[in-house]
Amino acid sequence: MHLNIPPAVLGRPWTAATLICVAGAEMAYFPLRRPEFLSFQGTAATSTLLIAGSLFGCGLHTAARPHRATVSGVAAIGLAVLSFPLANLGGFFVGMLLAVVGGSLAVGWQTGDTTGRTSVDTPTPVPGGKASE
Repeated sequence: MHLNIPPAVLGRPWTAATLICVAGAEMAYFPLRRPEFLSFQGTAATSTLLIAGSLFGCGLHTAARPHRATVSGVAAIGLAVLSFPLANLGGFFVGMLLAVVGGSLAVGWQTGDTTGRTSVDTPTPVPGGKASE
């Protein structure tokens, strides 16, 4: 069985985006598990939901704009570190670790464009000089 998947879909950091979105969903789970108690949870629930929503947005941005995955990955790692003191120990460590791993995968993502790179055999150009033969 041969799947006819377009290359635009295959060339995206799906693992990174999924891990970042799952981290956001995991962090939002506990405050939203009993929504009638949100008013009693105070600023802890508010900061947790803001960080979880931001992580989910970073995950969607990573999937939608793979050439900007580095920016989303750095933001996800920053939000994960910020979630430790603000969001129930980073979603009881699980959400924080998922966000750090997903953000690291997004930072390390490279698109298929390698036009700016040179191979080992290509001589380094000298400014103002002639290329050696």
